[in-house]
Amino acid sequence: MNYDIETTESPRLEVEYYGADFPVDTLVKRLEEEEFIIPGFQRKYVWEEEEASRFIETLLLGLPSPALFLAKDKFSKKYLVIDGQQRLKTLQYFFQESFPNGKVFKLKGVVPQLEGLTYSKLPLSERRELNNAIIHCIIISENYDPRGIFYLFERLNTTGTALKPQEIRNALYHGSFSELLQDLSKNETWKELYRKDDIRADEQEHILRFLSLYFDGENYSGNMTNFLNQFMLKNKDLDIITETEIKNIFLNTIYFLKNCIGSKVFYERKKFQIIFDSVMVITAQELDKGLECSKFKKFYELLINDKHFWSFAQPSTTSRKNLITRLEYVEELYRNTQL
Repeated sequence: MNYDIETTESPRLEVEYYGADFPVDTLVKRLEEEEFIIPGFQRKYVWEEEEASRFIETLLLGLPSPALFLAKDKFSKKYLVIDGQQRLKTLQYFFQESFPNGKVFKLKGVVPQLEGLTYSKLPLSERRELNNAIIHCIIISENYDPRGIFYLFERLNTTGTALKPQEIRNALYHGSFSELLQDLSKNETWKELYRKDDIRADEQEHILRFLSLYFDGENYSGNMTNFLNQFMLKNKDLDIITETEIKNIFLNTIYFLKNCIGSKVFYERKKFQIIFDSVMVITAQELDKGLECSKFKKFYELLINDKHFWSFAQPSTTSRKNLITRLEYVEELYRNTQL
């Protein structure tokens, strides 16, 4: 991912953090009281019974366990789990004595003295030791630099699969806007136009990209990742741009394109991104002025056959000059077809 770190005078990001030690029973209590925010991509519990048992065994044997990485959410003041969800959930399930599938959580593959025991079957002294066992947490302060915490999320995640930028945004900027993007990505007309299976929130990022360029394009500085981060952060609770505004502009745009051009509108020459940005933004800008399908078709045909337009489809597609010049060129081409 490009965070512009390599282009700054100093690559250092301002991320304040501190250490804190929590007893196991406190962590479990806070989980039950929903004081932890677990991102959507982390919610699936993947540990096998023996792996979970060995983690509990580690604590019962008095051995240190890896630190949890948390971030103090600056909005809700809860703790956002960056890394450690499997360990937290394992503690919760052991205290509850059952896994999510309903299977009884009995220790398995551990030292003989602990084999087959549930939490309530532990000797009282062992139960007390587990309750009081300390797990170290590294907590990112709520005054974090949004770029830094975004970068940290990618570096620290240990789910086994590299996170997509939109998965990280949905975690960091969770709220009404994130939920709306997920809802819009399920729209049937959008799915007909997108023509792909949603892979790890890719659809949501495309929708976010359109909305960001439409509502806030003048603030685009050349780094698309940071631009989308900032736009989503500013609008996380939909108190700047309303849900109604966003729904209207997105849905009316895709409905017009589907009905006028058809379901392959974004797939000429297999260059999805350049067509998507250009056609979505110009359509949205002109909706309130009364778009005529016949004239728009004429513009669309000219656009996809325009050699200069396709010259913008270079690796620097997201540079500010390239993207803004391309959108301005598309607007000028559209104006000329309306004469």
